Amino acid sequence: MSLRTALLALALFASSFAPPPSSVTPQGGYTRERFPELGVDLDRPRDYEAIPTQPDEQFVVLYYAEKLDPDPAKRRSARPELSVVDITFVPDPPPPEPDPVPPPAPEEDDEEGRSKAKPVEREKEAPPPPPVSTLERWFERHTGWDLGRSQPGKPRAGWTSTIYTLTLRRPGGARLAGFCYAYRQEGKRTVAFVATCSPEDLDEQEKIWRHMAEKADLSAPEAQDVTKLEQKYARAGLRGADYRIKVRQKMVRGWKAEDTENFIVLYHTNDQPLIRTLLADIESIRREYIKLFPPAGEITAVSTVRVCRDRTEYMAYGGPPGSAGYWNYAAEELVFYDAQVKEKGKRTSDANTFIVLYHEAFHQYIHYSAGEVPPHSWFNEGHGDYFSGADVVGSKVRKIGLNPWRIGTIQRAVEQGKFVPWKDIIGFEQPEYYRGDRVGLCYAQGWSMIYFLRQSPVVAKHPQWSKILDTYFQELKLDYSRSLAQLEVQGRKDDRRAKAEVGVASRKYALSKAFDGVDIAALEAEWAAFVSKLEYKR
Repeated sequence: MSLRTALLALALFASSFAPPPSSVTPQGGYTRERFPELGVDLDRPRDYEAIPTQPDEQFVVLYYAEKLDPDPAKRRSARPELSVVDITFVPDPPPPEPDPVPPPAPEEDDEEGRSKAKPVEREKEAPPPPPVSTLERWFERHTGWDLGRSQPGKPRAGWTSTIYTLTLRRPGGARLAGFCYAYRQEGKRTVAFVATCSPEDLDEQEKIWRHMAEKADLSAPEAQDVTKLEQKYARAGLRGADYRIKVRQKMVRGWKAEDTENFIVLYHTNDQPLIRTLLADIESIRREYIKLFPPAGEITAVSTVRVCRDRTEYMAYGGPPGSAGYWNYAAEELVFYDAQVKEKGKRTSDANTFIVLYHEAFHQYIHYSAGEVPPHSWFNEGHGDYFSGADVVGSKVRKIGLNPWRIGTIQRAVEQGKFVPWKDIIGFEQPEYYRGDRVGLCYAQGWSMIYFLRQSPVVAKHPQWSKILDTYFQELKLDYSRSLAQLEVQGRKDDRRAKAEVGVASRKYALSKAFDGVDIAALEAEWAAFVSKLEYKR
């Protein structure tokens, strides 16, 4: 399930229908928008804005949300949102043929000489779920709602239409009202307008949603002409042209794209100096990653970097609560937002934007460099925060400085003796590292451990300590590669559970090799002394 569809699992407050209006004009009116590649033309309320769908989203083809009032005090309790869901009907596959019953095993005598047959043991695999070919299945698998009370919608040639009140599958949570206006072509296609808002806004918003659904034109999707894009990339000589074209095809109006050698950058900000710096810096910092972390093999993937306009848009797109950016490995997309500090309407600092960029870009790179096995969190998150301190000038990383988000937290923890012992934190898997009561400390400590191991003169001169990071990374890559080869021999190379298990085993193996013979107590004491002496100049 994508990040976007997970948002639909919010609580729903059931409500009754308002009388269907013939025409409703919201504040600002409507703008006609045409999407021939989707076979959908609709009226977008001018006080709604389009938000991109996730790259791996299969069914939500358009997503809109009401523009937020600049004054937080004037905002609604829940932001009105509407998704256009497009489901192509495909028949269910025929039931599998029953396996032939194997012949009974040879008989053997029991202790009393009586003959008995060995029981036949067969491991039964659950059949795959049927495809999402109906609206009911989409709601069941991708939302926390059910289609509730219904009534006929406005007649449309070639389609049947139904209006639903959505009902909460599991009561509790946020107070939202839900609405669905669905059109069906029997045996072909379903197009549904699925929307939410707060219960007190339902009467007003439902009129807008009905207008959008009833005034929409639905037709067969048209193939997009990509000739110009193909010619553009042929001239540029950039690799991954097919991937780049697909990314551009899904761009929402108002977004722009720029290409670099290894990235395609999508952005929704008018700050061109920021984007120009970003385009240069992301390639520069990648070269620094390569110096320290030579890839397991050639990296041919092109990755997407998405820069949202602001935090509000970032959260609407699917940003995890409390985060400033994230790397979505399934969609191969790095997402963050323009976090410039603004004082009295003036832009004053890009620092936070680039702190997030350098951190998340490391996760993006290490995903490919390590052969798609994530290192332990202290190593992975610690290096992300380490590179956040990069000072990039021109096309080079001039130096790696302190991370302003972490230094204070870890110095207080060291001073109070409340840090996590090294012998414990180096073995933490993600759930332990991200545990709610200590995640902030773990991030700060992970950063300081990496900074210490890379910057301390004492570590540089020590025959064992100086090799810890390189040994860990090299052994992780090698052991995981060996394990994947074994899974392939076993016919399990696509078995996610098996790959996750060997990933855990490879991390443990790499850790044992990296810290073999290391006096961790002495290492920890030297680290604590090093951290206590760090000085951050604002």
